Amino acid sequence: MSESSEPTGSFSKGLGQWLGTAEVYGPDGVFLGEGRDTRSVETDDGAGTVTVNVSFEGPFSMAGQYTIADRGTHRLYQGPLNYGFAEVLGDGLVCAHNYWSKLGMSQRFFLMVLPDGTRQLSLALISRAEVLKYVVVGEYLRQTDAMRPAPLPAARHEGADEAEMLLRRPGSWVGELTVLDGDLAPIETVEYCESIAQTAAGLDVSVEGVHFGRDTSYSLVTTPTEAWTPTGDVLGSLNMVGGRGQSGYLLHHREETRVWLREVAALDGTMKGVVQMWYRGEQRIGAMYGALSFEGV
Repeated sequence: MSESSEPTGSFSKGLGQWLGTAEVYGPDGVFLGEGRDTRSVETDDGAGTVTVNVSFEGPFSMAGQYTIADRGTHRLYQGPLNYGFAEVLGDGLVCAHNYWSKLGMSQRFFLMVLPDGTRQLSLALISRAEVLKYVVVGEYLRQTDAMRPAPLPAARHEGADEAEMLLRRPGSWVGELTVLDGDLAPIETVEYCESIAQTAAGLDVSVEGVHFGRDTSYSLVTTPTEAWTPTGDVLGSLNMVGGRGQSGYLLHHREETRVWLREVAALDGTMKGVVQMWYRGEQRIGAMYGALSFEGV
């Protein structure tokens, strides 16, 4: 694929050659090991398809090829390695529900290209039936010169303790999030700020810029792998892996909405990718996503 012309189609920022490292965790949040992930993503504009060659080596391993049919607002993974469906939230973000045939496992996954276009962050929740087997936190660098490949992102640690948790540091995550409606059509961008303070039991969190509700504050009781609200207008729980990746549901009681929240911090701790799917009952009413920058206290 030539990099000289501007890419077209959905998730166009994801095209190219990518090399990354992944932290692999068990369902209990225990660190299982690192993985090396290599991907080549090339498009055939004439056929409207994308071909992906992938190799993953780590606590589990797989390699092969699959084809994606690009439908603009969504993508169909047509095998043979990977089958499924992905929604395109922007030219730098996809959210997928797919099946890895060689593993015999299903995956809920997001892949986000950061604003500089050279890095990707991902979070994969991999299950067999309803049983979670792995959580994989990934970071990738774009390879622009085959003769002089960019280095792999440096592994930060084998398993974070409370002091190393990038997502729980005192300070603020700030930036713009894109707001989508229930059909994932863009509505607006909002200035978003999430401020975190440590407490004896865990964390106090305040959020500004919540399009699908009011600005709010809530408390979390935390362990190294979990967080939950004791009481209040925001109620729910989150899973944490390695201090960098978290996912879970929070109910905004007054607004009668709930959010499926997924986040991944970059290895250097300067940014995090945020994906929020908002629901009222079982109906999706919208989404918010983007990259936030960290500002310490």
